[in-house]
Amino acid sequence: MNFPSLLILILLLPGCRYFTREQPAAQAPTQAETAKVRFPRPKHVRGIYMTAWSAGRNDKREELLGLLDRTELNSVVIDVRDAGKHYFKMNIPLSEESGANHIAVTRPAELMDTLEKRGAYPIARIACFRDKLVPKAHPELAVRQAGGGVWRDRGGYSWLDPYNRTNWEYIAQVVDFALDLGFPEIQLDYVRFPSEGRVSAQVFPARGAYPDKNASSTQVIAAFSNFIRERVKKKNGILSADIFGIVSVNRGDHGIGQALNTVAAPFDVLSPMLYPSHFHKGEYSVADPSAEPHDIVKRSLEDYAMRVPNKQIRPWLQDFYNYGKSEIQAQIQAAKELGYEEYLMWNAGNHYVEEAYKDNSGLAPKTGGD
Repeated sequence: MNFPSLLILILLLPGCRYFTREQPAAQAPTQAETAKVRFPRPKHVRGIYMTAWSAGRNDKREELLGLLDRTELNSVVIDVRDAGKHYFKMNIPLSEESGANHIAVTRPAELMDTLEKRGAYPIARIACFRDKLVPKAHPELAVRQAGGGVWRDRGGYSWLDPYNRTNWEYIAQVVDFALDLGFPEIQLDYVRFPSEGRVSAQVFPARGAYPDKNASSTQVIAAFSNFIRERVKKKNGILSADIFGIVSVNRGDHGIGQALNTVAAPFDVLSPMLYPSHFHKGEYSVADPSAEPHDIVKRSLEDYAMRVPNKQIRPWLQDFYNYGKSEIQAQIQAAKELGYEEYLMWNAGNHYVEEAYKDNSGLAPKTGGD
């Protein structure tokens, strides 16, 4: 066999990679494609909450990323928007005029580069309708009181009117910013109607102009979520949501627009907030949920497994309230017993019990699909 023939044979062997002039030139990847490459999704996302202020400080960021180096943790949930505050410079007009810019991350590109180098999977937390700032500048965009003025919940927070499409677009601009920055996943929080206050006194100024005059709160939230989903999917992102842990109990929406089966549909991942200390005594027949973290988490997740068996569930669990290694691992154990291998841990001050996330291979094996 002569040399040209041998060369052709080699090039045609399985596994050989070659290019011809006829092959189209590779297109430059889109930002979303680049983000997916930069931050591949772990097989099982196991993350911690990181405030934007922690993310913007080299020392605190390094402390938290060190946990990922030494434990099974591999992901971080970082605030991009919370209670109306924007922690990155976004150049959104309504944000500028409402005083929403509270810049905690002054070098966002450096942050994303650091997360990439450290192998951390970043999730952008974007709190939606709870907003203390826009209603001050634009009360017409807010939930109002029946007697006039801006409605506030018991915590003093005002809320954006979920019926108002201007508010939808405002939140979507924040979502676009996070995706363009490189976050591969968007996690919506406060994606609901307001509660924790005199609900009967609420007035929604944009309700009369909403296309479906008979739309329920659940239908409004579902429409908004699908609106955001379209934005996220155009950039090949993943969409997740935080929801009340208790919404799995019945088929209503608890007055906030979170009827489980409907609210679950637009999202790739649901993260029910299952903090044992937030359950009332006796719920799920657990006498003292704070003292029995395994039982309360498992019984709540059993509802999710039954109600939305084909939805990926990644619960928020607690690393606070003086919990130590045993209480934290009891929650993780409960999730694993139901086949849920992913979790997120919440501590508002970003102080985590490192030993709780080491060598958890002995906890219950996966027994079902998530």
